[in-house]
Amino acid sequence: MTIKDTVTSYDNYQDNVIIIEFDRTSLYELKNFAPSIPSRFDAAILISISEGEMEIQIDYVTYKAGKNSLTLIMPTHITYFIKGHGDLRGWVLAISKSFLETLSYSGGQQQQPDVISYMQFKKNPLTYFSDIEYKSLYPSLDFVRNRMRQHAHLYYKESIKIALKMFFLDLGNIYLSKREHFTTPTLSRKEELFVDFLSLLRKNCKKQHDVKFYANELCITTQYLSSILKKESGKSASQWIQDALMIEAKGMLKMLRTNVQQVANELNFPDQSTFGKFFKKHAGMSPMAFRKS
Repeated sequence: MTIKDTVTSYDNYQDNVIIIEFDRTSLYELKNFAPSIPSRFDAAILISISEGEMEIQIDYVTYKAGKNSLTLIMPTHITYFIKGHGDLRGWVLAISKSFLETLSYSGGQQQQPDVISYMQFKKNPLTYFSDIEYKSLYPSLDFVRNRMRQHAHLYYKESIKIALKMFFLDLGNIYLSKREHFTTPTLSRKEELFVDFLSLLRKNCKKQHDVKFYANELCITTQYLSSILKKESGKSASQWIQDALMIEAKGMLKMLRTNVQQVANELNFPDQSTFGKFFKKHAGMSPMAFRKS
């Protein structure tokens, strides 16, 4: 059975945003979304069930997702699809990590995620909605899908990003009305260090590129810091710092009044050449080529 045999619609934007509506089968048979061993996805994945039931293991806890439910799988989650029951129907929205990062910008300014909300979703991945709440998501999802199908739009990518932001605003509105049903996250010591690291990174990433700085601020070794981050997020400390720098760099390069030398200075690189090599290594193109794109 191929994926075409199990879906009623399938939209894909450069493998960065994928919307699938499935019917007459279980997600257990959708091999692209159902690894045979516990795995981490390189994307944020929302799985919505309108009919039937499925069992899914997230961070080694088994959840039963049924009618009017939404499961949010983050890149940090370890996920394993166990089995499906009944005539399973629903939809999947998958957004790559790299594309998800581009949604955190508005007017050239990075919008940092709420860490506590992140922990709440990490510890509460499955939510059930009322019929009205569940059905209210469809217009927002259809708006994203319609944007993805307008390939000739002169602002194609930006229109998809705006549509996704609107979808998440509508989804967030529903979640906030149900926040009393969330389990208040009790953070372990490692999770507290993860939260503290992210706070330090937001404040210092432009000037501090050395893992040792963050480890010293947290009073732990660089090796311990990286092991914590790897466990909690799947990324090492150096990867977090590099990704934060790339987010900042891309945002500034899109500001027309900022030249490459100014970006290099702002991000505390010794010179424009060093910054250019760093950017090309992680973006696959030069800063000027990125700006023109």
